[in-house]
Amino acid sequence: MKLSKDLGKESWFYLLLLVGTFLLFAMFYSSPQSFWIHNLRWNINEETNRERNDVMVPPMNADIHPEKWSNDSTFDASVEKFEDAVPTKPICDFSDYRSDLCNMTGDVRTQGYNITTVFFVIPPSTENYEQEWSVNAYSQKMYNYFSKNVTVKQLRGPQNAPLCTIGQRNTPAILLSLGGPTGNIWHDFTDVIIPLFLASKPLNREVQFLLINHQQWFLDKFSLIFKDLSRYKVINFDEDKEIRCYRHMLVGLLNHKDLSIDPKRAFDGFDMYRFKLYIRSIYSLPMDVELPYKMDKRPEKKPRLMLVVRSKSRRFLNQEEITDVIEKNGFEVVQVEPKRSDNLTEMSKLVDSCDVLMGVHGAALTHILFLRTNAVMVQVLPLGGQAMDFYANSCYDEPADDMRLRRIDYHITPEESSLLDKYGWDDPVIKDPDSVNTKGWSYRQKYYWNEQDLRLNVTRFEPVLVKALELIKG
Repeated sequence: MKLSKDLGKESWFYLLLLVGTFLLFAMFYSSPQSFWIHNLRWNINEETNRERNDVMVPPMNADIHPEKWSNDSTFDASVEKFEDAVPTKPICDFSDYRSDLCNMTGDVRTQGYNITTVFFVIPPSTENYEQEWSVNAYSQKMYNYFSKNVTVKQLRGPQNAPLCTIGQRNTPAILLSLGGPTGNIWHDFTDVIIPLFLASKPLNREVQFLLINHQQWFLDKFSLIFKDLSRYKVINFDEDKEIRCYRHMLVGLLNHKDLSIDPKRAFDGFDMYRFKLYIRSIYSLPMDVELPYKMDKRPEKKPRLMLVVRSKSRRFLNQEEITDVIEKNGFEVVQVEPKRSDNLTEMSKLVDSCDVLMGVHGAALTHILFLRTNAVMVQVLPLGGQAMDFYANSCYDEPADDMRLRRIDYHITPEESSLLDKYGWDDPVIKDPDSVNTKGWSYRQKYYWNEQDLRLNVTRFEPVLVKALELIKG
């Protein structure tokens, strides 16, 4: 009996010892303790790194406050939202027909200078496995032959990732390419400026841009916009020898549509009209004012029409005659041939002083961005069949509507095209443009974009000017 009692006491002792050990273990690995351990590891690693003149990235669950650089209301569209969570799906999305996009939150490290790689280190505890993607960081992947790709590597643990030399953990980053058909102002805005604005503007300048296919002229031309979107130095990723670490990074940009914005996919339902107002604020243009003609009360004041001229393809062959008929119908004419080297501040003020912008379908019509609300765009459409109609509508008519401009399209006849003199009535180029279009873009471009000039029938064109004047005065 005594032996039985002694065994009972001993059993209770071991049971209590076991429970105590378990509780101590639980406390040790509770969240605060885990935080201390990770910090201890970080401090040790930091000391080791300091000896190597490197800077280590803090662990995933260190005391990082994403609210310092973002908030949940910033991005409402699911693809564009900065997801602050452990990855549960592939971080790179190639499903959009216009754009590729990689979206990373956690331990992100970059390596430029001929490597052009982004490393995303995920916690070993997640079910995701190591993956690698080749991403076109230009916002329209149909132009990926202009731009080199970025390699995005998802790694399980930091052992295969380079040690960072510059840490900007509270600053998100966007890696994009300028390697598409930039230099064409339509592409400048459609492919770069508008997508970059949508991705970065809600972050209140707390974002850094890394550029591949870096072009300094582009940064110089749009310097006011870049400075408004970010307070950080723009990084030439092609020449960058640093290993930079971020908590969040986008590789690539979403491109909604041609020279416009889809409010359903943009933050805060942002639309193209609001973007036009934003551009006006950037270039210090007056806001919410009448057209220049209506603001000038002088009885001799005439509405001002900017005539966009071209010196290469799609030229006006009878430009002097066109100018005469414009003036005859009560307009003051301002002739402009936009160039890549234009100072946008000066150009924007000149366009803002006009009530009408008129030109042949082409990149220079992008300057309608600087027109005031209810101004008029006159788009002259060269010969080109349904394809020309499609591009005219997609590139300028719909954007003009979105910007709250009025517009008039003028379709020339074969007699007004230089192609008639070259090919004659019986050639499909004249007789059946749609059959030429079915052969592909290279054929369309050759005949209707590159070889064609225009000689307007001013008598046939005159009603367009009468209509434009009615819209201005109405």
